[in-house]
Amino acid sequence: MKRSQKTMMSLFMLTLGLVLVASSAQAESKVTLIPSSLTVVGTRCPVFFKCPPVKRNLLLQTNEAIANLQVITLDLNRADSSAVISASAIHPTLSTKSVQPQQAVTIPVELNFDSVPSGEYSGQLLVIYENGELSVPVIVRIKDHWFLPLFVLLLGVGLGIGVSAYRSDGIPRDEIVVQVGRIRTQMQADSELAPSFQGKIAGHLIDVETALASKRWDEARQAVTQAQALWDKWRKERENWVALVKYLSELFNSLEPLNDNAPYVQAVHSELENAKQQAADKETTQKFREELDNLRQQITWYKQSQAKLQQFDNLRNELTQLVTHRDETLRRISQGLQNDLDTLSPSDKTALEAWQKKVNNAIDELDKEIKDQPPTETGGTQITARDANYTTQPQFPNPVPQVISPQPTPKQAARNIYLFNWLSYAIAVGLLAGAGFGQLYASQPIFGANGWSDYFTLLAWGFGAEATRDAITKVVRDWRLPGLSRL
Repeated sequence: MKRSQKTMMSLFMLTLGLVLVASSAQAESKVTLIPSSLTVVGTRCPVFFKCPPVKRNLLLQTNEAIANLQVITLDLNRADSSAVISASAIHPTLSTKSVQPQQAVTIPVELNFDSVPSGEYSGQLLVIYENGELSVPVIVRIKDHWFLPLFVLLLGVGLGIGVSAYRSDGIPRDEIVVQVGRIRTQMQADSELAPSFQGKIAGHLIDVETALASKRWDEARQAVTQAQALWDKWRKERENWVALVKYLSELFNSLEPLNDNAPYVQAVHSELENAKQQAADKETTQKFREELDNLRQQITWYKQSQAKLQQFDNLRNELTQLVTHRDETLRRISQGLQNDLDTLSPSDKTALEAWQKKVNNAIDELDKEIKDQPPTETGGTQITARDANYTTQPQFPNPVPQVISPQPTPKQAARNIYLFNWLSYAIAVGLLAGAGFGQLYASQPIFGANGWSDYFTLLAWGFGAEATRDAITKVVRDWRLPGLSRL
């Protein structure tokens, strides 16, 4: 009896196990898709370009026969629900509508992103057949094409480098160029500008151009400061300078009647030329006036001395009419006095005084000798050339104009450098742009979804990267560490 119960219990358990196994077999899925979900990362095609669609494959497997197989595409919605990928942009391809058991079928799916805004989209792809259906979750992440983001990033870096370069080179250069242009314009507008000032200022401006070409800003700034100081000196006492320069021309004219071969005259002429060329070097017009007054005195002294010689010759002529045999001797004395006068140095006061004393003595001797001659037949009093004022009075230079001055106020090497500079900029742009492009674009699967915000981020990153690099370079340069002072 007990054995019968055990036998029946074993049969019952065996039957229950077979039922459970059969139920489990019937519960297994008969149709599967690999992969179970579809994730696509793509790039928008730029305007005026035709890009190929993105292709993915689904593998369908089944344990039973399938008929009327279809793939239905649905719209994919962006996370902010402001844009969709239309179902018409998704193109699944079915090679057959019926599938036999244990037969694997590949379903190609093409996605066209030509007119799709950037962002993350999600939705479903339905696979339906006669006895059921399957749902495939679809996630699509689209970002803008790399061309425009890279351009914006390069633009930002370029703007940053341009601003930095203009700040370090352009601003000093432009400030100096503006100042040079202003000085040139003012000089051209002044038709009475003295040649000395014009030449000195032009020389400083040439130094400015040379320094600018070599990017020596300090030297260029110093040269333009000197040119501006000369121009200001001219403007402060312009009327005085004009009057003295005109008077200088009068002194040149007063030398024309004199003997050009006389060393004395040549020395005075040379000093007049120096005064003309070095007028701009004088601190004030008062200093220049003192120099011109000294030159006027030298010319006046020479003309007075010539008048003395003329007086001597008049007495000589008078005496030789009375004593003919003295003519040759007196002519030699007159010629010697003339030669001595011509060879005098205008700056040798002792020699000038000695010559003047000598000619006065000669005149006194002639005068005395004439008076010692016997009376004429008429019995009248002997009148000498000294007594008769018929000697022509020389024309002396006019006095120097009075001026009131204000108080003085205290080729391979070049090519290598050119290539090095451009190579440095290219490396800087490449490194900065590469770092920003990788961080802000390449690692962002939905770049462009935020519109201009993403691009302005790129632009700001590029601009700020160069500004930061320039600031750090200046700080390191200020440390004056060995090897870093020339950064």
